[in-house]
Amino acid sequence: MALIIAFNAVLILVAALVGMGLVPIKPVTGLVAGFHATIGITPPTEKQLRWVIVAWLISLLLIVDVVLFLFVYVF
Repeated sequence: MALIIAFNAVLILVAALVGMGLVPIKPVTGLVAGFHATIGITPPTEKQLRWVIVAWLISLLLIVDVVLFLFVYVF
């Protein structure tokens, strides 16, 4: 349980730091552009890129939490 709470805290902290502009997004620019090219959608502009990364982090957090919830309480 402590590991799940720590994982949530780290992801929320990273998303907040990215959203505030304290983390450089240049290293993941190629990753985001490659992913968007792979699925055939237009890559985000530089202005949108920071919020796309925040949306990815929040989505990752929600997916992991829901899967863990289902494993513990449903299956």
